Amino acid sequence: MTSPWIRTLSGCETPKLQLFCLPHAGGNAGLYRGWREHLLPEIELNVICYPGRLERWQQPIPASMPELVREVARAIAPRLGEHWAMFGHSMGAVVAHETVLALQREDLPQPQLLAVSAREAPQFHQLGILHQQDDEALCNELLRLDGTDPALLALPGMRELILPTMRADYALIEQWQLSSTQLLSCPIAAFVGSEDPELDQQQAEGWATWTTASFTLDRFRGGHFYFSEQPQPLISRLQARLKAVQALS
Repeated sequence: MTSPWIRTLSGCETPKLQLFCLPHAGGNAGLYRGWREHLLPEIELNVICYPGRLERWQQPIPASMPELVREVARAIAPRLGEHWAMFGHSMGAVVAHETVLALQREDLPQPQLLAVSAREAPQFHQLGILHQQDDEALCNELLRLDGTDPALLALPGMRELILPTMRADYALIEQWQLSSTQLLSCPIAAFVGSEDPELDQQQAEGWATWTTASFTLDRFRGGHFYFSEQPQPLISRLQARLKAVQALS
């Protein structure tokens, strides 16, 4: 079963667990480039592909977070096996959380683990207006988070490609409001960079209040994109968390 929303990376012939990974605002499947070589062979790696970028660059980005979540849930629901997990980075953590809530409301299978990266817990979310500001302000924010090559932003042509998608995604996350205060029944694992300017310890620990199951928090050296250059430490810890909740043998 194929879907433009899901890219399954080759390298897993007999999956014991499906891992669905969601990128950040403005991000794409490239965030998870290199993950396959570090994952256990029994983990199927599925990357969620938002419209408005890469091969979907001509397709419109959903106008609201509920619309985006609805499309993601619709895409993954038919593919869910007995054992699966979600990992979302930054805005992707919000989309992942909301998707699990949506599936839970429909009495569909719950994940063995929700992994949230570089994102504060929902109770600390604040509405924003960056998406309404000029291109220079948006570029300054991207440079602050150190997730975009400054050389690309210096090129007018690249700005024209990058900023519209970034602005649309920021509109989604900055105007997002939590759809439900219902607690999840699955464990939550939070992962953060120790020098991330976007959240502090309390905001990361706040995820513990959103599940009736277990919660863990792991910190890594680095900023908001702490794993982009060296994903292996994060992947090792993620796999350890999956084993701890018996998602993997």
